[in-house]
Amino acid sequence: MLIIALPHSANAASTGYAHVHSDGHSVLRHAIGAASTLSAHAGEVVAVVPHSRLAWLHVQLPPASHGPRLQNVLHGLLEDRLLDDPQQLHLVLAPNALDVARTGGETLVAVCDKQWLRETLAPLQAAGLTVQRIVPELSPRDKAVLQVMGEPDHSQSVLCHAHGVTLLPPNIAQWRAFAQLSQDDLQIQAEPAMVARVQSTLQRQPMLQSEAQRWVKSSQSDWDLAQGEWAQGPMQRIQRQAMIAWRTLFYAPSWKPVRWGMLTLVALQVLGLNALAWREQSALSAQQASLKTILQNTFPAVSLVIDAPLQMQREVDTLQQKSSAASSTDFEPMLAALASVLPAGQTPQQIHFTNHALRIQGVALDNSATAMTRLNRQGLSLRQESNDTWVLQAEVAK
Repeated sequence: MLIIALPHSANAASTGYAHVHSDGHSVLRHAIGAASTLSAHAGEVVAVVPHSRLAWLHVQLPPASHGPRLQNVLHGLLEDRLLDDPQQLHLVLAPNALDVARTGGETLVAVCDKQWLRETLAPLQAAGLTVQRIVPELSPRDKAVLQVMGEPDHSQSVLCHAHGVTLLPPNIAQWRAFAQLSQDDLQIQAEPAMVARVQSTLQRQPMLQSEAQRWVKSSQSDWDLAQGEWAQGPMQRIQRQAMIAWRTLFYAPSWKPVRWGMLTLVALQVLGLNALAWREQSALSAQQASLKTILQNTFPAVSLVIDAPLQMQREVDTLQQKSSAASSTDFEPMLAALASVLPAGQTPQQIHFTNHALRIQGVALDNSATAMTRLNRQGLSLRQESNDTWVLQAEVAK
């Protein structure tokens, strides 16, 4: 995943973009580079809109305002509350706003200048980069979070709460007006240069979070500003969801037990298959050794065993010939077997018998499952060579 931080000023885009290569949950590496130097093969490309470029407003949507008329309804509700023409602004409703629009109710709207967004994304598009998602750097939270960014000489403190994102005044004495800052469960995240100041000023231990880590956290947001002229098609969205699911499964810390479980399951399957293969191989070897022993005990003259069943059949045929007894592959028994599957009223035009194989021409034999089973019990097999030519011979040992 390639996470690109959009600059506050569109002119700054020409000097380069701060960007992060990530697996979706941690920072792999981060740098600053021109759009032409960014890889178009880094996976999903996510653009992060700085908090200074977003405004957050609450609106009361009327019932049944969903569908194509939603944008018009939104423009009408915000027209008197915005300094600029709503047509010049990029308005994005909260992720759950579609349900709210059907039933009516209050929801949040993210507001961004369209022209600024076009100008900051233009160098990326010119470099062949397709931005799949556009996310806010900071977004409203159900539980208040205080973000302290920058350095002691130039710092910013931003409060993310349920009603929006608020840039706090530099004078800490004025922070008393914000009730969320006095909550016991307030989470404070500070960049490395501001950790000591936060500890001494607020008398609380902040969580260390670098700028790059904040952008990675932003990429996990449910908000997606890639709508309207920046919207992705259905296939791109399906591909993006698949990539998110892949990263979550293989890199998310919360899925680590699942990964270990899957690895263990695969290892057990491999061991089980190897054990089963060894068992089957041992049984086959034992059966072959048993056949070899039976053959050599029954026919001591056989010193070299290559195919025990075939050699045993040949020895039995030899004994039957010596004792003038007909074997199942002699002409008379095979002709009798043929008669059992020969339909009434049919007479073969030609019969050839060579090498214990009986070839019949000019008949249509019964090759049903019942007939074939009857022949197999006698150690014979029947196959069709052509339309009216059949071959009856000893069944090949498997």
